[in-house]
Amino acid sequence: MMVPAAAATAAAATAAPSGLGPYPGSWAVYVHFPFCLHRCNYCDFATVAHRDPPRERALAACLAELSLRCEGLSPAPIRSVFFGGGTPSLWGAPAIGAILAWLDRWAGLDADCEITLEANPGAAEEGDLRGYVTAGVTRISLGVQALSDRRLRQLDRIHDADAARAALATLGQLRREGGLRAASADLIYGLPGQTEAELRSDVAALLDHGLSHLSAYALTIEAGTPLQGLVARGLAPTTDDGHQAAMLELMPQLVAGHGLQRYEVSNFAVPGSECRHNLAYWRGHHYLAVGVGAHGFLPCTLPGALGVRTANTRSVAAWFEALEAGRLAEAPREVTTAESHLDEWLLTGLRLRDGVDLGAVAVRFGDEVAVALVQAALAVPGLQTVGGAIAVEAAAIVRLDDVIASLAGSVSRRLQSARAAKRRAARGVGVG
Repeated sequence: MMVPAAAATAAAATAAPSGLGPYPGSWAVYVHFPFCLHRCNYCDFATVAHRDPPRERALAACLAELSLRCEGLSPAPIRSVFFGGGTPSLWGAPAIGAILAWLDRWAGLDADCEITLEANPGAAEEGDLRGYVTAGVTRISLGVQALSDRRLRQLDRIHDADAARAALATLGQLRREGGLRAASADLIYGLPGQTEAELRSDVAALLDHGLSHLSAYALTIEAGTPLQGLVARGLAPTTDDGHQAAMLELMPQLVAGHGLQRYEVSNFAVPGSECRHNLAYWRGHHYLAVGVGAHGFLPCTLPGALGVRTANTRSVAAWFEALEAGRLAEAPREVTTAESHLDEWLLTGLRLRDGVDLGAVAVRFGDEVAVALVQAALAVPGLQTVGGAIAVEAAAIVRLDDVIASLAGSVSRRLQSARAAKRRAARGVGVG
């Protein structure tokens, strides 16, 4: 932890609905659909494979959770809704429409509300995608991951390259027709054996379909996944950090010709097509989250608190059981103080091209913290202060974790020193 929190507010606590505060901003809402046709061997998300998921039961449980979650919350305009998973394109347009209608009745969807649906090639055909657009979806994020059958097999994906291209063509057509405001694709890079030429080919093929957004993530071998077990037994090759860093460094060049720019370490967009929902996370805003394994951040009126973190069970069975009994299926809520939230703000904010806004830091954390942050940034190689914000230089993105750790340590030491000096001064005044 960068700045030690006071003992009275650092502990996890369960906040009663009366402790939830009004929200002067606009809401971002995340809805998690946990079912997939197949669970890929690298995945550590809260998902479960199911050939015929219980769509109606999931919808009823989701609506019940929304009703419970929103008790004590002040309605505010909703600027973004994100249907993630899992594979929410398996849910069906009627379910998506029902959830959007509930949210609109509760707080009102902004006229330009960004409504994102994650989809997988083969799990949503052309007619399905059009149906989702009719239901209100304005942005589709397609889990392509690769455009080579060989690499798709390596990633344990069940769709092939032809299915991916067909889905991409549909997204491009929907954008040209004006049905979609934005279309995105996910790409995984840095696979063992993957070449730079392969990466170039995949990026060009994806963006040739007129996508306005691309998310590119290095293959990560997560603990507890089947892939991690294969690597541990020597049955699959491990990844190479240097190989992945070189590919990450290459990405801005590969997307530039299609009009995309980096706005977050792993995310690239045509200006104006940045993912509004994810920006709410990265900028430390509050958001409402429902569904299996979903994490939210709600406003809170408890003394010294900036908000309260909610976390649902990752068990589908336990989630259904709790909501069908009229209760939430969550862990004890964790109160977030200004001091503990600063850590998260830096970790996410410095991933953004625009960096951490110092004016926002001063408002939320105080002038003392903003001053310490500026002073610390001057001493950390790879950081720059531009236009009232602290940002990571482009050349330092490949060592982002080290840059953030250095800044966090420096800010912590400066704040501790400044506060110790204040205490000494106060004691001296008292003695005099």
